[in-house]
Amino acid sequence: MMKVGFPTLFLLSIFFVTQLPIITLSQLIRPQPPPVPLCASQFALANYACVKVPLVQLPPPAPLPPPPPDSPPPPEAEGHRHHHRHGHGNGNSQGQGNGHGHHHRHRHRHHETPDERNCCRWLQQIDNECVCDVLVHLPPFLSRPNHDYTVVVDETCSVTYKCGGRLIGT
Repeated sequence: MMKVGFPTLFLLSIFFVTQLPIITLSQLIRPQPPPVPLCASQFALANYACVKVPLVQLPPPAPLPPPPPDSPPPPEAEGHRHHHRHGHGNGNSQGQGNGHGHHHRHRHRHHETPDERNCCRWLQQIDNECVCDVLVHLPPFLSRPNHDYTVVVDETCSVTYKCGGRLIGT
């Protein structure tokens, strides 16, 4: 066996050190990727909030159809309607009398329940990225092009998630 002396080891170590690439401080510090949203917790919170909201709501009742136009109105109904347009003779010429005899076809607005409000709030907190990551598993015609996915909670709340096209390797 051959003895290797100190000068030989020293020269070999210098040779190896000079052959290594120079590592700068910027190479040692890796840039941090942007934080990934906590999708599971976002879905869990929205699911918990929306569980009390019915999946299908019945539409509001349709307004009554107007009477057929072929029958002429009785003469007293004509005067009655005319009288109401002028406000019951109370000096109000704007037609804003006490309201007797007027057709009330106001569409009753849906009042958002606390459960619907809570569900809407948590649906709005879900990141687009989370929704798009789940929906990417849909058939290709739904996942590849740009899509907007809208969740309608009630008349006052709809939440839209915008998803860009995705290319998925198969």
